[in-house]
Amino acid sequence: MEKDDYAFEERIGDPSLFCGRRQELSLLLNWTELIPRKLAESRALLGRRKSGKTAIMQRLFNILWNLDDKVIPFYFEVQQQDRWLLNFSDDYFRTFLSQYISFKTRLPLPKENRPWKWDTLSDMVSQLGNDKILKASEDFYDYFEKEDEHNAMCSAFGAPAEFTGYDDVFFVVMIDEIQYMTKHIFYDRERRICAHNLPGAFHGLSELKYAPMLVSGSYIGWMTQMIHEMFVGGRLKKTRVSPKLTFEEGMEAVFKYAEHHKIEITDRNALIINILTQSDPFYIATLFRSDCPGRDFSKSEGILETFAYEILDRDGKLFGTWSEYINLSVRAVNNIYGKKILLYLSKERHRECPRDEIRNHLGWQPEDDNELEEKLLTLEYGGLITRGSSDYHYKGIEDDVLDIIFRERYQYEVDMVRPDVSAELAEKIRLLEDDRKSLEGKLRELKGRLLELIVWRELNRCRKENRTVKDFAKRMRKISDPGHAEKMKDLAERCGKSRFSTVWMNYYIQMPDTGPSEADVLAEGEDDETCWALIFETKNRDEKYLPTKNEALLFETKAKMARRVLEQKGKKIRFVCPVYFSAKGFEQDVETWLHSRGILTTDLETWEGEC
Repeated sequence: MEKDDYAFEERIGDPSLFCGRRQELSLLLNWTELIPRKLAESRALLGRRKSGKTAIMQRLFNILWNLDDKVIPFYFEVQQQDRWLLNFSDDYFRTFLSQYISFKTRLPLPKENRPWKWDTLSDMVSQLGNDKILKASEDFYDYFEKEDEHNAMCSAFGAPAEFTGYDDVFFVVMIDEIQYMTKHIFYDRERRICAHNLPGAFHGLSELKYAPMLVSGSYIGWMTQMIHEMFVGGRLKKTRVSPKLTFEEGMEAVFKYAEHHKIEITDRNALIINILTQSDPFYIATLFRSDCPGRDFSKSEGILETFAYEILDRDGKLFGTWSEYINLSVRAVNNIYGKKILLYLSKERHRECPRDEIRNHLGWQPEDDNELEEKLLTLEYGGLITRGSSDYHYKGIEDDVLDIIFRERYQYEVDMVRPDVSAELAEKIRLLEDDRKSLEGKLRELKGRLLELIVWRELNRCRKENRTVKDFAKRMRKISDPGHAEKMKDLAERCGKSRFSTVWMNYYIQMPDTGPSEADVLAEGEDDETCWALIFETKNRDEKYLPTKNEALLFETKAKMARRVLEQKGKKIRFVCPVYFSAKGFEQDVETWLHSRGILTTDLETWEGEC
């Protein structure tokens, strides 16, 4: 997708800053493929605040929108603010109708994804030429005008299911932060009667296979309780979302954010940032956007100072974000014991702690067990601790930043000891840098594991400097079959003389008849009359697991899809250059087949040998 093809403006900002999440997106895309067959069960994404749930849902929206197929995405975010049910229903219905019209007309949504106003929507619905949809819209507006809260709610919440019968389509209904419905929506205009069981209105709708739901919540305990009470019978399949990326995806995020913010960074310092942030994209983004005075990423001391500022300074984003999160639960526990529990479980966060161990640490008597369990449940409800393998075990959040903030806020109050967090972070970096052999080993390993990042960084550098890729043709492996050699040499030379205006990593190519497929790296260029593309597949496995024939076939399909994407531009295609990059080379028969299909090949030694 080009940036302009994003119908929905993602909160992450520049779409290229979306990093990793391959496992989660793959699971959800496979899930949406079941919807037209009426096999998809509704799901709940569970993960603490800033864990990437919203980014995943919004990216899924854009992927499905661009597929332009039978499954129409609908995304609605419940705000943490008090609303009258009638106005909430109006927001819900207009948002649904706006996104439906956007999908049907291929018209991107208004700025900030706001729904169109009623006068605009009325004209747009009339132009669709579907009398049943026009009638459903008029019925809702009539309920709204009469302030009929109940029927307005039923009409709004049931609209996706209702529309499937009018238009032979399917929906995925995404409701972000659904748990806020239990506290912030009111039955009356004066907002005195809370609709605390409102999510239960989706109880039956969640079972519909032609409009399944994908809901999310940032307070896992709160969400779990809500699901058990209002979606009984396992109607929502729980899907955990980790706030952390894989190590490789974390490195990708570090380099992408550095690139986006025009910050030069060495491989060594990128590795230090990824280790300090535990591959958490929220922490990485915060670091590069920091207001820390004298921010400097050219040396480890500058990285440390910036990270410490964000965690410890009252104006730091990480301190402020997690303090808001912590305050909600600690205020409910409301005594020193809750803080002691937090500190203890955070210290022991890499293992489960039984309740009697926690009680002994607090110095409580056995008869206090009910009060202890109540405090533990409150902290779990607020997302500050998690339940273990049994109801008797609890565990701290495995997050070094949260642990630091807990200790910075409460350790002096509890133990009369003030932690020296800056010294702790400095020691962590010192140990990493002192073990130079280990650090260099990690950097070498990193290069072999992140081929797509190596390619993306070089192509992006060429794009920024408006130049071609240096010695591109020389960096391809030799072609043994003389019947293909001349044609392949010509393709490599043409590609090596071309410039690219857009470069994407982990790019989803979408075609209605094939479904989405991920290209490791895709670069495109064009002039007034022609266009061209370079597409990479990368494999970083060792010699025992070289690319197979089936994997080669899959890449050929991706290359054909890339050509079809170019065809949509309506220009003459100069070339599509597919390159299979395998770190350790190829089996001879597989490489011969790739060359016979017009696919260039390279390995790590060949690619870097001429640099």
